[in-house]
Amino acid sequence: MSHRITRSDLLRALDSPAAVSACVALPSRLESVRQTRRFVSDQLGRWGCESLTDSTVRICSELAANAVTHAEPDAAGRGEILVSLTFVAGEALIAQVADSDPSPPVPKITRPQGLAESGRGLSIVTKLCDYWSAFPRSDGQGKTVSAYLRDHQQALAPGAAAPDRALPPPAGQDRVPSEDAAGLVTAAEPRGTELPQLDFSKPAVARVCDYATGGTDNYPADRALGRQLLAVAPWLDRATAAARAHGQHVVRHLASQGLVQFLDLGCGLPRRRGRNVHDAAQEVQREASVVYVDSDPMVQARVRTVFEETPQEMGLHADITLTEAMLAQPAIARLDRRRPVAVLLHEVLPWIDDDKARHLLDTLRSWVPNGSVLSVVHAAADSHPESTPDLVALYHEAGILYRPRTLEQLLALTADWDVDGPGIAAVPLEGLRAVGGREPLYGSYAFTACASESAGRRLGPDALAHMPVAAGGAYREASR
Repeated sequence: MSHRITRSDLLRALDSPAAVSACVALPSRLESVRQTRRFVSDQLGRWGCESLTDSTVRICSELAANAVTHAEPDAAGRGEILVSLTFVAGEALIAQVADSDPSPPVPKITRPQGLAESGRGLSIVTKLCDYWSAFPRSDGQGKTVSAYLRDHQQALAPGAAAPDRALPPPAGQDRVPSEDAAGLVTAAEPRGTELPQLDFSKPAVARVCDYATGGTDNYPADRALGRQLLAVAPWLDRATAAARAHGQHVVRHLASQGLVQFLDLGCGLPRRRGRNVHDAAQEVQREASVVYVDSDPMVQARVRTVFEETPQEMGLHADITLTEAMLAQPAIARLDRRRPVAVLLHEVLPWIDDDKARHLLDTLRSWVPNGSVLSVVHAAADSHPESTPDLVALYHEAGILYRPRTLEQLLALTADWDVDGPGIAAVPLEGLRAVGGREPLYGSYAFTACASESAGRRLGPDALAHMPVAAGGAYREASR
């Protein structure tokens, strides 16, 4: 069994004669989180610690964001955080963030509805490092939070298993966690309100999609499933990219119609700058704001750390199928209900069964303000019937529900919504080479709609005129 890391290991590594260190002092403001990421990434690159970079950047982002949020400025209204790295080759990397707030970071253990934000960052840190702890600064002017990561690439023998990172929970919430308890894993929610916990040993939908489109926010389990999916459906990466591009087009169009409030449900991992919902919306409406909602804790960690310098964007860790509870959360309650909201369900419904999807749509239909618009992009089960069953089976083996729908099934699911002209479109896959003698022309369906009892804003007939359209319930295939 692997040695379980304790505070003694952390202190020994910090005092090691073989240790090299680097630190940076940053002002206590939001843009320093981005500077923290850059500092950590650059420094670890110089030390040749690429295998630890991704985890360490996320850890330091979380700790820096917490420090900026909670640290009190001094009498002059200023404040700073100190980010430091200590590396002992073949042993460990220690990441530390110090701030002026003496209060210990206390992970959230109970959340009555499973939707609270507090303590999520420390749950992320716990999963990514081997041990973490908090202790007062030597000058008595605050605290330092330290995270210990084994240098696995050199320290573990070939074929050795990675250690279990879960440490025992603390005895109570009102005191500094003990050194044996500092690595708390968030406790399970009450039955019926559980949110997924961060687990890199199993594939996650957002990370698999990230892999399929050439991203880097994925892990071995995600890549393994992604390779299997692409083996049976070589067009899948093109379909995923086309669906995202179409979503950007829709957001820009909705913003051009005057919508400035966007609710992105099941948002997935943030993309590179210029490819997210707020980027597209703010190209047209500078005042546009977005609430990003996802049940994946890694997604919300990335939302907080990537978008921290854009206060108009807010992230909410919530299960969208618990729709009433989600809509009651402060991040969504802040939306101006006197103005329309664009609700985005872009490649989200295929991961929800019919009953829950119908409940979600019915609840949203009753909740949206007058003039609001629903935008749906949905995987098409009849776009490539030869390989779709294999995709469903592979996801099922991985413990993931995947429910692409035919045009008829999608029409039945959204029967209570008024689909705007020109109707339900099929998102084309331009330039795709023939696969097995048949070239799928599309991978997803897409449409915008409004609730039948609040049919205020109608999109013009030329809204998505470049798309092939399913008119009158019968799909009309695109011409080539």
